[in-house]
Amino acid sequence: MVAFLTFAIVVLLFVVLVLIARAQELTADLKDGKVSFHNQSKWNGYFLLGFLVFMFVGSAMCFKILGPVMLPIAASEHGVKTDFLFNTTMLIIGIVFVLTQIALFYFAYRYNESKGHEAYYYPHNNTLEVVWTVIPTIVLTGLIAMGMYEWMHIFDPEARNKKMMVIEATGKQFNWMIRYSGKDGKFGERIIDQAHVSPTNELGINWEDPKSHDDFMADKLYLVKNKPVLMKLGAQDVLHSFFLPHFRVKMDCVPGIPTEFYFTPTKTTEEMRTYLSTQPWWQTINPETGQPRWQTFKYELACAELCGKSHFGMQRDVVVVEQKEYDEWLAKQTPIYVAPAAEATSVEVTTDSTNTEVKKPTAMLGKK
Repeated sequence: MVAFLTFAIVVLLFVVLVLIARAQELTADLKDGKVSFHNQSKWNGYFLLGFLVFMFVGSAMCFKILGPVMLPIAASEHGVKTDFLFNTTMLIIGIVFVLTQIALFYFAYRYNESKGHEAYYYPHNNTLEVVWTVIPTIVLTGLIAMGMYEWMHIFDPEARNKKMMVIEATGKQFNWMIRYSGKDGKFGERIIDQAHVSPTNELGINWEDPKSHDDFMADKLYLVKNKPVLMKLGAQDVLHSFFLPHFRVKMDCVPGIPTEFYFTPTKTTEEMRTYLSTQPWWQTINPETGQPRWQTFKYELACAELCGKSHFGMQRDVVVVEQKEYDEWLAKQTPIYVAPAAEATSVEVTTDSTNTEVKKPTAMLGKK
């Protein structure tokens, strides 16, 4: 509400200034029908200088007020490199912005229309054309080269040979379905057809595939510190976007087209909280919880694509832990295949190739 009122006041102030200027013009017309454009140009120059100062002061205040609320330090290897590229780009274009804006508003003030002065006709200069073409080209080429180098490093095929976790995330309106491969490290087959996909088997998991028997679904995204993780992504209905802001990674989830990326978490949730406890803004009390903000910090999985009216609800907690703690969490998970009987409508008993009885929850098989 404060932000809205501030914006409204600024808009109203601008409207008042415009109306005052218009009233002055009408007053001059009523007096003698002559308007002093020289005088108006002079005052316009003063106003532009004032706006330049206001713009820089306002920008500085925004950085001071909003800076602490921005994302904290990156919590992944790629995130550090991404932040470096972003900060480098912002520094360069920030310097250019400041210099060009100062020149723009100063020239509008210094060379305003005045009596006894005639504008100098200066249509062309080859040297200046070369300078302001070559220098930006070199700088932008350098930035693009840095970005391409990091991009190819992030998506380096050789990095896939590392031993890494593999997690599957499928977006739907309005939730994330997160599937882990269990202790064998292999996902069961998915068959996307009418026989396998049902309200109780939304992913179309093939329960005839033994690799699917230890797969499980998680309500949180659990990751291990310093262990690479490969995210396999998909979407069931519309376009979604898998966004982990604290790790600086984002990838679209496209229906019918699998996408993926990998990254390496470098800070556990507790380590990030410890770091944030040293930052002034995070030490302030959250009025909703009555606790310092750092104590309730959580990594977040969000959808960065406007996917419908309940898009805001597509959030999941992300927990980064040490390997020992992850193993303890993993041991407590129940595979979908042997989910509690309460979650299944009935149980189908079959035999496998060794004539061993196998119980399959028919709810998971998509049977009615």
